[in-house]
Amino acid sequence: MSDRAKQRPLIDIKGCSVTFPNVKALDDVSFTLYPGECLALAGENGAGKSTLAKIIIGAYKGDIKSFEVDGQDVLNKNYNVKMSQQMGIAVVHQELQLIPELNGIENIFIGNYTKKGMFVDWKALKRKAQEILEFLQCDIPLEVPVKKLRMAEQQIIQLAKAIVVKAKVVILDELTAVLQESDIENIFRLVRLLKAQGIGIIYISHRLDEIFEVCDRFSVMCDGKLTHSGNVADIDKDKLITMMIGRELKQVFPKVNTKLGETVLELKNFTSEKAFKNIDMTLKKGEVVGIAGLVGAGKTELINSIFGSYPLKCGNLFLNGRKVKIKSPIDAVKNKIALVPDERKRLGLILGADIKTNTSLVSLRRYKRLRGLFLDHKREAKEAFLMCEKMKLNYSSINQKAGKLSGGNQQKIVIGKWLLEEAEIIIFDEPTRGIDVGAKSEIYKLVNQLTQEGKSVIIVSPELEELIGLSNRVYIMFEGRFKGCVEGDAITQENIINKMLGV
Repeated sequence: MSDRAKQRPLIDIKGCSVTFPNVKALDDVSFTLYPGECLALAGENGAGKSTLAKIIIGAYKGDIKSFEVDGQDVLNKNYNVKMSQQMGIAVVHQELQLIPELNGIENIFIGNYTKKGMFVDWKALKRKAQEILEFLQCDIPLEVPVKKLRMAEQQIIQLAKAIVVKAKVVILDELTAVLQESDIENIFRLVRLLKAQGIGIIYISHRLDEIFEVCDRFSVMCDGKLTHSGNVADIDKDKLITMMIGRELKQVFPKVNTKLGETVLELKNFTSEKAFKNIDMTLKKGEVVGIAGLVGAGKTELINSIFGSYPLKCGNLFLNGRKVKIKSPIDAVKNKIALVPDERKRLGLILGADIKTNTSLVSLRRYKRLRGLFLDHKREAKEAFLMCEKMKLNYSSINQKAGKLSGGNQQKIVIGKWLLEEAEIIIFDEPTRGIDVGAKSEIYKLVNQLTQEGKSVIIVSPELEELIGLSNRVYIMFEGRFKGCVEGDAITQENIINKMLGV
């Protein structure tokens, strides 16, 4: 009998099923988490990971045979979110659950303020907060509004909140999706620190390399069922992918289009006040151009300046040899330039609106009639439906809210709205952020399809594998300048990394 088998599980669920209208979200799932382990909960979007996590924290009810938290039966005790928190279960989300205007101390202890008489004992709370940060070996200013902190520092504040409530179980939900490499390494360190304290970690991430870096065991979900479990040391990345999507994912990257046309976009001496300088770049018809660089190199600012949403100090932009002024996104849209932003939920979609509205939003002028007083809603709905079918969207109706879709399907809508607008140059900023491995493959195939149709693509991505697999050429940025450009057989990880580091 293994040492783990002798331990009492922190979470022990047997035979859990959850059914929503027309969907079985969980199907007879059994799940255990032990003290001091990090368990990867893996699976494609829509596989049931979030539903299981919400069962664990008491946000959802289900048809469950048995459910114990740290040895206590909670099945018949009106188990809810408040009760789960009292029993030591905490969640740290990718999307911040902080109040931006409050400082670190206020956010850490919100709902758990220590009082001295009638008043909050802020001195005592500050001492406790500093003790937690010392335990985490992190130095963060606690008395400024958290909105002024770096994203990584805000995530540490969220983790500190979990420690305040003396969590026995911490669910890390896509925590690293918006962090840079050095900050991710720090998260790994903190996970190991928490494990050493006997805290159980449920680690949800689409970045599969992280699972092999920090997790002890894995559980794979597919279509609401828990299909595979085991020790991370016993598998490799390819086996995990096969478990997740039910098939081998061969040739993840389609063959790069080599039938290129004339130059469609050219930048000359593109310069911004602080972000980038003297940028010269070309893009041909049917070509994919990648842009690599460390965080802060100026990549996002550069592509936003092409789209007219970031100020330019000087420089010229040419479309099909013609000098064009792009002063705003409206100018970009008129010139058939599209931008798929890195933060699709905040910048690419209206989450509370339906699929039809999000798909047709950029193209509303197409549906105006009677001198623009009315919209042809029938045509709008028809064309939105046809685009959703073309994008192979997994949805129930074009009237479904965009916020209810998985990350991969949301990304398809963001891309689809630009295809409906007939954009010729499509700029992708981190196109596969926060989406699962199967959906990534679909996005890659879509990029290839766009180039086969003669459209041109610019891609910014922190994943070198992505840039290498998709691009005809890759420009590398270092401290706001292009350090070089590689193409053909020279597009290698070593060449790109050396230039990213300024070598």
